[in-house]
Formats: sequence, structure tokens, C-alpha cells
Amino acid sequence: MQIIISARHVSIADNLRQHVEEQFERLARFDGRISRLEVTLTEEKNRCVAEANLSVDREAPVHGRAEAADFRSAIDRLADKMSRQLKKRRSRRRVHKAGGPDQMVAAEEPEA
Repeated sequence: MQIIISARHVSIADNLRQHVEEQFERLARFDGRISRLEVTLTEEKNRCVAEANLSVDREAPVHGRAEAADFRSAIDRLADKMSRQLKKRRSRRRVHKAGGPDQMVAAEEPEA
């Protein structure tokens, strides 16, 4: 996964860049087809804003935005939001039709 970190109106320290990479590397366990992640950190008057665009092969991109008093908590909130979105996508991708993999297991059991 390619991670691109950019900033507006602020400079990014190495430890903050490392924190972003650690948090978003965990998202690969939800979907192995993640190809690119763009994270933008913005500092406004009293808040720090973190935005992310996640590109998944053969699917629509995932977008998230989080605000907090400092960048670390904004990044943590954003990573939680993105993981929830990916979990929801994964559950919707399952086969829910009759005769699908889940129903076939129940049909193969012998009757008593």
C-alpha cells in the first residue's frame, strides 16, 4: 500500500508521520486490495483536521474526515472511521442469496 501524507498550514514531524503510517497499516487486514492512501493534515484556528482518501482496486474509494484538538487524536479517530467503513463493506460483499456458501453448509449436514 502506498501512503501519501501531505499538510496544509503546518509542517509534519517525523514522529507524526510514523504515527500515521502505523495507524493506517492496520487497514490492510480488512481488505487486501488497498492500493493507495492519501492523508491530508490541516491546522485551522482551534482544531486539527485529518482527511483521508483510500483507493481500493475495483471498488469505489473510501473517504473520511476527523477533527480534534491535536493531530494524534484526529488521526486515531480517522483510522477508526475508516476501519468501520471497510468492515461494513466487507460484510456487504458476502453472498446472501439462497444456495450461497453459508446455506450450502447447512444443507450438507445429514438429517437424523
